[in-house]
Amino acid sequence: MIQGELFPMNDKEKELLKREEEEVGHRLEEIHGGPEYGMCFACGEKNPIGLHLHFFETADGCLSFFTPSHEHQSYNDRMHGGLIMTLMDEVMGNYLFLKTGIPAYTGKMESRFRSPILIGETVKVICREVKRKGPLAVMEAEVIHEDGTVAAEALSHMMFERQKKG
Repeated sequence: MIQGELFPMNDKEKELLKREEEEVGHRLEEIHGGPEYGMCFACGEKNPIGLHLHFFETADGCLSFFTPSHEHQSYNDRMHGGLIMTLMDEVMGNYLFLKTGIPAYTGKMESRFRSPILIGETVKVICREVKRKGPLAVMEAEVIHEDGTVAAEALSHMMFERQKKG
């Protein structure tokens, strides 16, 4: 199954991706995980209640877009803060996995919320790798409103899964 076949990006997400590509001057390649993670809450094609994110490689990290629906709210017409953190956590961890093939888990994540995300509003979620040393990667993420203002930001210390010696 091709990523996005069951859950393609919506028109607004496609429009924002096109704008992003025009800004950088080239097409952004979608990066995919393997079929063994089909139930992933962030990007899994087999998960009917997942977020169905699509990840695109950037010069120093990756980006995704998300449009929350009423199932994603806390207070009326506001996206739930825990799901905002999930967006940032998933873009950081999935970027590392897609680049290395090794799962990375959140050891510590600090976040700051700056403004609410409205239900139906399409946001851009970006991450970049700050540094990596041994099994630790430090990542930054932001959720950005369409007008360019930051809705939320996070700094995360991610630990790579230990690889079994063969």
